This record gives sequence, structure tokens and C-alpha cells, in this order.
Amino acid sequence: MGKEAILNEIDRRIRRLQAEIEIAEEGLKRLEKLGARAKGSKVRDYSPYYLAGMLLWFVIGFVALVIISKRAPSGVKIPTGLYALIFIAFGVPLAYYILTKGQEEEPGKDLEERERMARLALKTFYEPLRAAVASGNKRAIEAIAEELLENPALAGAIERLGEGDPKLIAYSLLLYARFDEGLESEVSETLEKVHNKPVRAMLESLLEEGKGYNNGMSLTGGEIHEV
Repeated sequence: MGKEAILNEIDRRIRRLQAEIEIAEEGLKRLEKLGARAKGSKVRDYSPYYLAGMLLWFVIGFVALVIISKRAPSGVKIPTGLYALIFIAFGVPLAYYILTKGQEEEPGKDLEERERMARLALKTFYEPLRAAVASGNKRAIEAIAEELLENPALAGAIERLGEGDPKLIAYSLLLYARFDEGLESEVSETLEKVHNKPVRAMLESLLEEGKGYNNGMSLTGGEIHEV
């Protein structure tokens, strides 16, 4: 598998991300045209206030019974089990509302996030990787691997878009850029773990007979590093 095969795999991923960006843009445009209708009519929900009021009422009643039971000569039996059930029945829904309040996503938020991640992966990873492979620049490939390791936003985008494990991808790129004789077994082991097709194509090219460890790419200054 030569350079052209690697570039073809990278181009496939680039086209897929470009298509995802276009789909997200179209979806956002449709939502923008719909305007307020996309969000639905705003109906104020008073149920949390009702739950809170009822819960407060039962708490006051429970406290009053406790005070009366202590002051009454014969004592007053308090149905603690019943009150416990009431507190749970009203308290759990109220607690759920409080915890989830504000977590509902606005229409288009997911589309915007997908578009942002796709652009980031495209501009910061795949397009620079294609240029580096096409020009035979191993230094640039190393720089891309380091960016993937040091940029949490890029790593998160790569992972959430289903492009693969960012750390494993970065290691594979470093292995490719610094490949030397004797590292064939390491390449084979890494191939069993990495699922990103362009990166797999890059590693597979190292193992092809007759390619040699240089694989048609040169290091600036003629240096050779070991992984």
C-alpha cells in the first residue's frame, strides 16, 4: 500500500467530514427559518411550585404533630411511615426537576457541536495530515501527533466523531514518522488495536515488502528516531 492508497483513505475521511458539516449547516438553516416554531410554544410549568408547596405543607404538619405529641399528656401517635412515603412521593419529582433544570438542549445545539467538531478534525488533523503525507514530511506528521496529544479539544472531537482513540492514533503517527528496522513487530501489534483507516493504511505501508523503513519519506536533517 503506497502513498496514493494512504491519500485515498485520508480523502475519504475528509469527504465524510465535509458531508457532515454540510448536513449540519442545512439543518441549522432549516431551524433558523422555522424560528420560534422549532422551539415550540412556551408554556409555563407550575408543577414544581405545586410540589414544593405541598411538600412544605406536609413538613409543617409533621413538625406540628411532633410538638403536639411532646406536649400532650397521653402523647399523639405520629404516622411516620405515611409521612415518609409522602415526602418521597413529592420530594423525588421536585429533586429531579431541580437537578435537570436548564439541561434541555436548545434546537440545533447538537448540530452546532457536531459541525464544530467536524471542522476542527478536518482543519487541524486530516487536512494537515494529507499535506504531510503528500509532501513526505515526517516532521509535520510528528507535529500532528503532538497536537493530538496536547490539544484536548481536538482529541475530544476525534473521539466523539468516531475517528478512533486519539492517543493510539497519535502513537501510530509517531511510529510511522520514526519507523526504523526492528520495529516491524511493534507496527503489527499497533495495527491490531488502531481502527482509523487512514492511520492503518500508513502503518500497513511500513510492512510491505520492498518499501524499506524510509517508505519514500525523508527526515529533515537526515535524523532517524526510535519510538
